[in-house]
Amino acid sequence: MLAIGLVLPGTSTADEGIEPGTGRFVYADILGKEARQIGVYYHRPARWKPDGDRILVVMHGAGRNGETYRDAWIAAAEEHRTLLLVPEFDKKQFRRSADYQQGGMFNAPSGETKAQSAWTFSILGRLFEDARRRIGASRKTFLLYGHSGGGQFVHRYMMFTGGDRVGRAVAANAGWYTMPDFTVDFPYGLRASPTTKENLRTAFAEDLIILLGEDDVKSTGNLRRTTEADRQGLHRFARGRKFYADSYSMAAKMSAPFAWRVESVPGVGHSNAGMAPAAARVLFE
Repeated sequence: MLAIGLVLPGTSTADEGIEPGTGRFVYADILGKEARQIGVYYHRPARWKPDGDRILVVMHGAGRNGETYRDAWIAAAEEHRTLLLVPEFDKKQFRRSADYQQGGMFNAPSGETKAQSAWTFSILGRLFEDARRRIGASRKTFLLYGHSGGGQFVHRYMMFTGGDRVGRAVAANAGWYTMPDFTVDFPYGLRASPTTKENLRTAFAEDLIILLGEDDVKSTGNLRRTTEADRQGLHRFARGRKFYADSYSMAAKMSAPFAWRVESVPGVGHSNAGMAPAAARVLFE
């Protein structure tokens, strides 16, 4: 059974602080003999105080462009006096979609489930604790946002970890989803995945918003077009609506508390910069 909310302590070999302004530091995630060097792009508003002010973690898309995502969120971080952290999961260390967007839960090529501490999902909690140490932050939870491939990461992160350190999460414009369906194999469903209905019940009670651009209806070159993905819809807007509807139905069948919601953004297509103002509104409301 999956241990919802398990976060093991991380170790960092770097001691850079997070000074006011815009910059980057390196978090060394050391687990056993393996060490992964993760660059973290940040913005710390001059008004931000470590004694209680908010922290936002933003997950980039499949382009692995953390700096671009950081820059698109600086204005919102300033307005809402929030420390912004954008970890970059590069393709050298997290080569496949399975290693990043799907959380790195399985060994390749055997398909065996990794220990939860070795998942890519689990790095996030350790990275957050490392950032808190660097800056002396008292807040023990963070806000979480992801767009496109980052939206894939965020909705699965909430489903498979329970997101117990997350105050609120927004998954925006994901290309496709892991549906809450135990009759469909992972990654399109939950069969043969390291979760149970009780784990899903816990996740349904968390504060997750599915945020969709109403103009995100084009079949772009990087949109997954498999039989399984197309059953979710022919574009991202349709797929997001189906994911929410199926999640709502599953929660009702399980008589589970359901805190998730879906919102759409008029006039915006597949654009992180276009979605950021609406995402900031729902994150900080």
